[in-house]
Amino acid sequence: MLSEQSNTVELPAADDRNIGRVVSLSGSTVIGLINVGNSGKPLQIGSLVKMRTRGATVLGMVNGLSIPIPDGDASNEEMRVAEMELVGEVPDAANGDARHFRRGVSTSPTLGDHVYDTSPDDIALVYARPSELAIEIGRVHQDNSLPVYVMVDNLLGKHFGIFGTTGSGKSCAVALILHGIIKQHTGAHVVVLDPHGEYAHAFGDQAERIEPSDLQLPYWLFTFEELLEIVFGADTPDMVVEAGILRELIQNCKTAMLGGERTGTITVDTPLPYKMGDLTRMLDELMGRLENRSDLAPYQRIRNRLNSLLSDRRYSFMFPSSLVVRDNLTAILGRIYRVPVNGKPLSILNLSGVPSEVLNVVVSVLARMTFDVAMWSDQQMPILLVCEEAHRYANNSQNEGFEPTRRALARIAKEGRKYGVSLGIVSQRPGELATSVLSQCNSIFAMRMTNQRDQDIIRAAMSDAGGGLLDTLPTLGDAEAIAVGEAVTVPMRLRFDELPPEKMPKSNTAEFSSHWANDGAGTDVLDAIVARWRRQLR
Repeated sequence: MLSEQSNTVELPAADDRNIGRVVSLSGSTVIGLINVGNSGKPLQIGSLVKMRTRGATVLGMVNGLSIPIPDGDASNEEMRVAEMELVGEVPDAANGDARHFRRGVSTSPTLGDHVYDTSPDDIALVYARPSELAIEIGRVHQDNSLPVYVMVDNLLGKHFGIFGTTGSGKSCAVALILHGIIKQHTGAHVVVLDPHGEYAHAFGDQAERIEPSDLQLPYWLFTFEELLEIVFGADTPDMVVEAGILRELIQNCKTAMLGGERTGTITVDTPLPYKMGDLTRMLDELMGRLENRSDLAPYQRIRNRLNSLLSDRRYSFMFPSSLVVRDNLTAILGRIYRVPVNGKPLSILNLSGVPSEVLNVVVSVLARMTFDVAMWSDQQMPILLVCEEAHRYANNSQNEGFEPTRRALARIAKEGRKYGVSLGIVSQRPGELATSVLSQCNSIFAMRMTNQRDQDIIRAAMSDAGGGLLDTLPTLGDAEAIAVGEAVTVPMRLRFDELPPEKMPKSNTAEFSSHWANDGAGTDVLDAIVARWRRQLR
């Protein structure tokens, strides 16, 4: 709650430098007329200034600077105007209490109020370590001596996004934040969807590495809609008859595994093991009983597609070669969601070897399971799901991707906070992300971005001050970001701390010049490429 206002306006400190006065107010926006011949450090986009109100010092961030009527001689007499966004206040100390910064403004400045430059003590109050549990991730752009803290519960409880063009440092920023989280929370449950296989190097023994070769997502774990996408792919909408046949077969197989006992709680989507051999046997029996051979076509299509999947090595994570079907759901969930943690609070799923045509479906299963596990745990096991290259499987186009994937991620974004599921979205193309996912990210780290549509999407998604800072997105350097949202004290431009080499993801760009300097690639290299390609081993 805001503290009670005092009846008088406290006089500015003797060392406060008057730099202008308020000439216009509109909502949280303040226009200030800057004194002519103002000496001292010049105002910049992102600079903090302060104004006195009853009971508090109000702080504003400079979002725009202009000279409305420029003089051809560049005279010092030119009018200078600063546009400021109110970001918070420092209540007057009472009864010996320490001064502290808080978001929100209880009383706005009035016309004619003086605008003062902030002192180092003022800035230190704004960027001070929060009273809540926080991790240090970098330095304030305006003052490299000031650390930047991120409040963990606000970051995770309300979702976050890291966006920027390729090469701007997104992966390193993700690794830095995750290192900070697991350092303070050794019992965390973090799942990273890694489409390029770059994060395992960054966490070493602290992470459970799940490679395509030992990934286990058995077919009986998929919902019927997800399984249809696997079996029929792009032809799914046209396979109405086949879908009806397959639905009945799967339901019968699950009932058979229960000894023939039907129960109202078991549906075609229930994650209950059943034998693929039983399904193909039942399919063959149905085909054998058909009198009209022209009716065989849909059954034959199901049989052919299943045979193709069962013999394709790339789908071994779904269709294991073992003839024995075990109910190992607890073991599968325990490995993915780190229960027990056993010193590895992260699981990194390397999806680089998963067939591209089913990647969306695999992500759909993982997102759906994450939500279900957290929901049925009754908030006893909060989970962070980090989605790298999220635009690939949560696209805003209805004609691209897999709708259940968007639906699963949107459900986490909208309802995950209630059940203890946090979503971390990482993407180089926020303009292609589903709005239902992006709009729920209450903390955003926007790195260098040159595409105008991407900038507009980020600007629309940010519910906080900092519009002027966003105009600098195309000019940000590597590892720099504009941070806005619940996880930081105020909108700011920051530089992420540099990680040691052993804690950085393997996301380096290929060194074209060195590899092309001479003709060093012989046929033995090509032979190795062909061998790995055929065996699907990277």
